[in-house]
Amino acid sequence: MDYEIKTLEGARTWKTVPCPSGKNIVSSKWVFKIKWKADRSVNKYKARVVACGFTQIYSINYFNTFSPVARLMSFRVLMVLTACFGWELEAFDFNAMYLNGELNEGEEIFMQEPPSYESLGEFIKLLLKVIYGLKQAAVKWYHILCKALIDLGFCVSSVDPSMFYAWIREHLLVLAVHVEDCGIMGDSPKLIALYMQKLNDCHTLTKLGPVNWLLGIKVTRDQEAQTISLSQIAFIKSILAQFSLTDAKVHAMPMM
Repeated sequence: MDYEIKTLEGARTWKTVPCPSGKNIVSSKWVFKIKWKADRSVNKYKARVVACGFTQIYSINYFNTFSPVARLMSFRVLMVLTACFGWELEAFDFNAMYLNGELNEGEEIFMQEPPSYESLGEFIKLLLKVIYGLKQAAVKWYHILCKALIDLGFCVSSVDPSMFYAWIREHLLVLAVHVEDCGIMGDSPKLIALYMQKLNDCHTLTKLGPVNWLLGIKVTRDQEAQTISLSQIAFIKSILAQFSLTDAKVHAMPMM
């Protein structure tokens, strides 16, 4: 929690002001999350301050919404191409991505101070940048990401706005975006590494190496056999545990 507050203040996400009268005050809360690995071991613990977007008022606190989420069909098609042509497939995610978005003029958002970090007296936060939970947060990030990728020579797919591609000489790079989690693939490992570094120069990211876990799906690759297997076994196990069926007997079932 201390690290999250330090990150937000370091990014100049808000400034503390006296509570104004006659203004809509957006609520805030803490969200705690455990990020899992493919084998269900703990990857990391996260604490995040989020705005309660349901307390925002349309045309006063926000104007439009959109979230960059690659379609599952697009992801599966890319897996097929990767397997057939022997492409490299790397995963990464952006650090505190939403903190890069600037609020437009007219988007005046006053937010309650995060619980357990209140100032003495009647003070609130005047947001200068978007944070998680705001209705316009994802669309602000998408605009920033689009600009960065277009400047690097990428084009937006006409069939899926969360897919980007670039022809660099005779080589092809494809980037799939799911909010903050991304996969980049192509026929040149050197170009993949180069463009990941260029993206990191624009917005700090964390390299996750070859894809083995993406969008809650376990990815298993056999390069010699040119196959890629997708499995949601972790999701299935969590559902079984939720309904106390982990001890149920296994029974074969025909599938199309």
